[in-house]
Amino acid sequence: MLRKIFLLSISFFVLSIVSYAQPQGGSIKGKVFDELKEGFPFVNVALFQNGNIRGGATTDFNGAFKISNISAGSYTLEIKFVGYQTYRLEGLIVKGGKLLPLSPIYLKEATELLKEVEVVSYKVPLIDKDGGASGGTVTREDLARMPGRSAASIASTVGGVQSDANGNITSVRGSRDDATYYYIDGIKVRGSTNLPKSAIEEVS
Repeated sequence: MLRKIFLLSISFFVLSIVSYAQPQGGSIKGKVFDELKEGFPFVNVALFQNGNIRGGATTDFNGAFKISNISAGSYTLEIKFVGYQTYRLEGLIVKGGKLLPLSPIYLKEATELLKEVEVVSYKVPLIDKDGGASGGTVTREDLARMPGRSAASIASTVGGVQSDANGNITSVRGSRDDATYYYIDGIKVRGSTNLPKSAIEEVS
């Protein structure tokens, strides 16, 4: 009996370590309103990545929704309700272990004069409210026009970013070396990386 309890305790301990070691997923929350600016309940919300659905939710009585356990990366949010124009929000950058709050979303009634789908590009905030980070963002379009080959050299082009002779980032707006990091497609990176810029969606 004691042997079984001992083995179960070890198994639980190992599972706890494995669970803790796994990277935490990010989450997205927002609120949907109708044309009267009232919370819109029971609206379908779906999260896509490269055309494949990665998660979803339904708004509550107040129009609020939240999607959790999302892997870091770039996503598109699609919101649908019968009789209303589909709302699509592109370029959402989810970071591991971070909550991404969205601005209020307003659905429009579907009419012949309106397009069937309203497409909106997500704008990255100048200040990371969740983590207090500083700096800027370089998108895929910006990357294509830059001579730099590495993510670090690209990040060093953002205002306030200091780098050494080898192109390695040393500080961002006066921060300590050990407190300097950047994000590649929503994944936190410190130091250099050998990823080619053709494989990078965004550096921030």
